[in-house]
Amino acid sequence: MNIVLGFLGLLAGLSPIMFFMCLFSWLRRTAQKHPPRQDGSTLEFFVAPRMQFLIRSVLVALCAFSLLTLVWSWSAGDSPLAVLIPLAVLLAILLTKPRPVKVDQQGIHQPRWIRQDREMAWHEVESVKRGVNTGTTYVRSRNGGRPISFSPLLAGSIPIRAGGPCTRSALPRFRR
Repeated sequence: MNIVLGFLGLLAGLSPIMFFMCLFSWLRRTAQKHPPRQDGSTLEFFVAPRMQFLIRSVLVALCAFSLLTLVWSWSAGDSPLAVLIPLAVLLAILLTKPRPVKVDQQGIHQPRWIRQDREMAWHEVESVKRGVNTGTTYVRSRNGGRPISFSPLLAGSIPIRAGGPCTRSALPRFRR
């Protein structure tokens, strides 16, 4: 009986982690099904709609929680410094959320929120590699600097298998 209760307790403790792992796996698969937007000769790999909804929901929930924490700390007469924790998480999400990537005849362009946009002409591309643990595709320049990153949560992102050619046979989830 103690073994069963211990197993159920472990399962209940791990269920939120398993839920979020399944959720993000599902979001990656749905992002691959959306084609990139095409405007003339420009392709835009945008953040998938379901991922945008999830990010916006989390941002609204964090704003509401920050407001609730601020009101509660003022009503209790405590210091309002507790509101800094959800605001720090909010800022971290805003800084790390995936950015769209535009590909055209001149090269690759990735707008950024705070710093200068990343732009790379086709003749400057040195390598294209896939992150082993993240699934993100990195395009590195000959000039150095930070690479342009194609998040797996961008619409139209095709999974590139590490160590193999990008062919239809190497892409088992690719619709033929």
